[in-house]
Amino acid sequence: MFKENNDNVNEYENSQKLRKFRNISWFIGRSAGSTQPFRGRVPLSLHSCQNPQFGMTINNSSNDKKDIKNVKNFVPVCLNAPVSTKKKVAFTLAEVLITLGIIGIVVAMTIPTLMTNIKAKKLRTQFLKSYSIVQQAFKLMENDDVSSDPTTYGYGEYYKTFLNYVKGGMDCGNTSSNPMKSSVPCYQMYKGAKHYKSLDKKATFRYQFLDDGQIVLPDGTLLLFENYAHSVNDILAVSVDINGYGTPPNVAGYDLFTFQLVDGELKTMGDKSTAYNELDKYCNPNVSNNMNGVACAQKAKENPDYFKEIVKEFK
Repeated sequence: MFKENNDNVNEYENSQKLRKFRNISWFIGRSAGSTQPFRGRVPLSLHSCQNPQFGMTINNSSNDKKDIKNVKNFVPVCLNAPVSTKKKVAFTLAEVLITLGIIGIVVAMTIPTLMTNIKAKKLRTQFLKSYSIVQQAFKLMENDDVSSDPTTYGYGEYYKTFLNYVKGGMDCGNTSSNPMKSSVPCYQMYKGAKHYKSLDKKATFRYQFLDDGQIVLPDGTLLLFENYAHSVNDILAVSVDINGYGTPPNVAGYDLFTFQLVDGELKTMGDKSTAYNELDKYCNPNVSNNMNGVACAQKAKENPDYFKEIVKEFK
């Protein structure tokens, strides 16, 4: 008898709980074509089961299934669904600003070095390319038994022979028999053109060393010849503006380098066998004279980091 009363009490309590839950208004879903959420009795029973895959309680009551058919866009509601207690993690504004500040500092420190390396690599590539072009032209002339003795050529005449051995070269003239063109890419030193500077940038580089003929290559590289040819002591030299006269800074030892033909062999000026071999005097940014920079071709050839050092020096 006591057990039967208890069963009646439990059944009554369960029915009261079920009625209480069913009379609560819940946002179940939205009716099709309506912007208002559906409000109605929750079609759930207390004897429902939990789907472990989705972490929600799914109703299995046959009566509730009938109720669900009358609800459009029904969204299951779990009375005993687990509630997430995880705290959402996000960066604060202060943290974001600090991070951006650190990135800015790193960029400010690395970009100048990166730009220096890029510029130095480009200059070195142009230097080696120019050196190779001049060297190949001299070898072709040698194969054709063309004289490399400067005394066998008249004043400012050697470059005309050289012009026949470079592809696409343009004749800029010289200072005597073939007047120089007065515009870029040629360098007209006697008609108001801006002169080349010595390595220390304080003196004008001696332009008389560059006035015995000029040739412009298709990429803008400018070849300038020294072929005075008055005595056996005169030299045959080719100076090369590796990035062209129209591209600054036009400084000897930075973008202007000189090569000398010695005993039929092309040498970088500054080599012991060349006319200007005192590097402390003719390739020193701390010395001022009008030939400073003429011997830097030797350093540029021997030292892979020469252009990095010189680019830093010119900042």
